Amino acid sequence: MKKKKFLFIMDPIEEVIPNKDTSYILMLEAFKRDISVYYCNQKDLFINQKIAHVSKAFNLNVFQYSNDNEIFSIKSMDKNIELKYFDVIFMRKDPPVDDEYIRATYILDMVKSDSLVVNNPSSLRAFNEKLSTLQFEDIVPNTSLCLGSDLEFINQWAKNCKLGIVIKPLNLCGGEGIQKFTFNQKEKVYLNPNETYILQEFISEVKYGDKRVILLDGEPIGAILRKSSKDSFICNFHSGGTPHKTEITDDDLRICKRIKTFIIKNGIYLAGIDIIGKYLTEINITSPTCVQEINRANKVNLEKNILDFIIHKT
Repeated sequence: MKKKKFLFIMDPIEEVIPNKDTSYILMLEAFKRDISVYYCNQKDLFINQKIAHVSKAFNLNVFQYSNDNEIFSIKSMDKNIELKYFDVIFMRKDPPVDDEYIRATYILDMVKSDSLVVNNPSSLRAFNEKLSTLQFEDIVPNTSLCLGSDLEFINQWAKNCKLGIVIKPLNLCGGEGIQKFTFNQKEKVYLNPNETYILQEFISEVKYGDKRVILLDGEPIGAILRKSSKDSFICNFHSGGTPHKTEITDDDLRICKRIKTFIIKNGIYLAGIDIIGKYLTEINITSPTCVQEINRANKVNLEKNILDFIIHKT
């Protein structure tokens, strides 16, 4: 059988936190299965004579993390490879979804008939992780959209929300830039006047945590509860949240079922949805995380389920 080749497009591998990073644990599982694991940065993608290439890709050995050992070594650096050379391409670059990110999705669109791209680059480009939830009005909190310069609108909109609102930048991740605001609040919120923000009614159940559910081809395969620190309402791990074991409830399953057709139709093979109380707040499709936290809490290995599915698709 021909040896499979996987390419991971991601942030610098040297910056990976190995006991938390989902891309790393997927790379490790692929390497254990004798799959050739390659890594590159988003900026390395280019087009030459109508053909999509990567200017340089590193063929890696990937090692199990323990006691601060190196998690990878470089076998070789291969140059100017056609992207269709790879059986599977994982687009795992973290937001922001900026012009460079959009450029990469167009390049990946050129090879998705030859290689399995996880997730579908057209969907990565089309569906903002916060705004895509608005297709499902019955399961999302009260929500609006405005420019950061429209402070009067923000204040008046907050007036109709008893507990205040949460203001989120559209294209960031990990809880970055999220602020809480109440009507006639004296403390300033710091907004870029030229940037678009999503306004969402504050959900009191966030005091119990924010649940991340991992979906594989639309089916929930695991969940973790993220709880904020005492001085914050933001539950994301990058913003100081802590993981807690949890169960997938009937309400969670109802939300998963509601969005399943959308997920499958758009080639979103791996997603991480965020649920607060009975509300869906985000559908994370760029580089969904929390696989390792779910593994530790439940003594499972979700990366095996994910790789089984991906290999079956190729």
